[in-house]
Amino acid sequence: MVFHGQPSTACLACRQRRLKCDRLPTGCSQCRRKGIQCAGYRDPSALRIKDETARISGKFEQTTSVSDGETGARVLPAPHGCSRKFGRGSPDGCIMVPLGDSPHNLSMAYFFTSYITATTFQSYLPAIFLDSPPTGDACSAAVEATALAAYSRRVRSRSHLKESRKRYTEALAQANDLLSRPETAVLDRTLACVLVLGLFEAIVFEGGGPPASWTAHTNGSLQLLRLRGTRPFRSSLSRKLSLHASNNIKTSCIQRSVAVPDDFIVLDRKLRSFSQHDGPFVMFSPVMHEVASIKARALADADCNLIHDALRLDREILLLCKTVPDWLTYETRPDAESPRWAYKRVCHRYTGVHAAKIWNSVRLLQVFLVSFIQEVVSPPPPQEAGAKWDLSRLRIPDPSKSLARYVAELGDYARRSMDVIATDLLATLPTFMEGGDGGDGRRFAPVARSLAWPLAIVECSDLSPEAARDFAFRQLDVLAGDLNMPEALHPTRWEDSVDDW
Repeated sequence: MVFHGQPSTACLACRQRRLKCDRLPTGCSQCRRKGIQCAGYRDPSALRIKDETARISGKFEQTTSVSDGETGARVLPAPHGCSRKFGRGSPDGCIMVPLGDSPHNLSMAYFFTSYITATTFQSYLPAIFLDSPPTGDACSAAVEATALAAYSRRVRSRSHLKESRKRYTEALAQANDLLSRPETAVLDRTLACVLVLGLFEAIVFEGGGPPASWTAHTNGSLQLLRLRGTRPFRSSLSRKLSLHASNNIKTSCIQRSVAVPDDFIVLDRKLRSFSQHDGPFVMFSPVMHEVASIKARALADADCNLIHDALRLDREILLLCKTVPDWLTYETRPDAESPRWAYKRVCHRYTGVHAAKIWNSVRLLQVFLVSFIQEVVSPPPPQEAGAKWDLSRLRIPDPSKSLARYVAELGDYARRSMDVIATDLLATLPTFMEGGDGGDGRRFAPVARSLAWPLAIVECSDLSPEAARDFAFRQLDVLAGDLNMPEALHPTRWEDSVDDW
């Protein structure tokens, strides 16, 4: 800040001509003599900000020009035909030498102010990073590598991405050193480091197969939670880290169709007892355990009666959705307030992007369940020799119904449910647009990367209405372009890509 002296209280005309203004209540004498209307006098106590950009930029360029002349360096021509001369105090001066910043500073600013917004990382990572030692450690190195990777996506820079991979390798080596010693493996910063390294793998993942590297880091966080035990749960920071790792572990189990380990379920139950009882983690954590269990049992044994567990769990989710806390509630906007491009002109209003993400996660659990129901009751494809599911063993709750009628009702239930789920998923898209919850913008914000999986499932599911599939297809195009996410571009081009994710 620079003090430029006591601000003038003269009228505008006198200030411009540097005249002494007598500041008469009815208008100054100088303006009256010149026959112009006096504009009045400004409040001397009001805040005034002077734009010094042009002057400082001009001064910087002149210094650079002198330096270039002394060293014989080549002076770059002015872009767009701009002159290298600046008018004194002119706000329209053309800045020839950009006042840029280092990729490190730019990437860190983008990462903490935009990329991790409305994610679990936002609740603890800034504090952990600020607490880094001056010389740095594995956690700070992992954050810097991940921030540069995220920024490279944003600015579409291969060189930044290459540099981020190099830093990731260094951070991984430091993390492995921490994990090799029991006294450092149980630290909060070590668990945070593993979670951030997993985020790096998610950022650089380009589809075409299972996210093996992310899964490896998730399994590593599982081992760390086992090693740490329940003692850290009394700390607020440790609980946040453990909740984040726990959610990743359950998500990974669902994706891979494996049951959540029994010892982890016990640990997870202890963690929930220390957490908010009306929070989404406490409410939906048991549901995630059961979804993973159903998928694992279906993979091991084609028992058609698992369909009853799926039905029961789907209804439990619907009941839980009616008991969410106030900050998780949402409403459907009137057609007049919905963007014209919205699917069916249906648009939801949430308390924030974080709430919309939680709802989409719950809807994905429902998608798994209704898709499983549809898979069981659908006839096998023509290319398959026989049916995978022996429906003759299916228990019918109502003895008055025939097997054919009950199976038809289950198919109708799955299709109706998927229609509602797809509509609700697509109704969240305006919330993820830049420009706020109004949906007026048509560019996805960085937090919209969480839409890649839901949109891909809507597009690829045979249960989805054709209009919803087409809409999801087009939105994936937009998402891939806005956020530079090649893995979001038409997942149908990769065999089993949706199953992998």
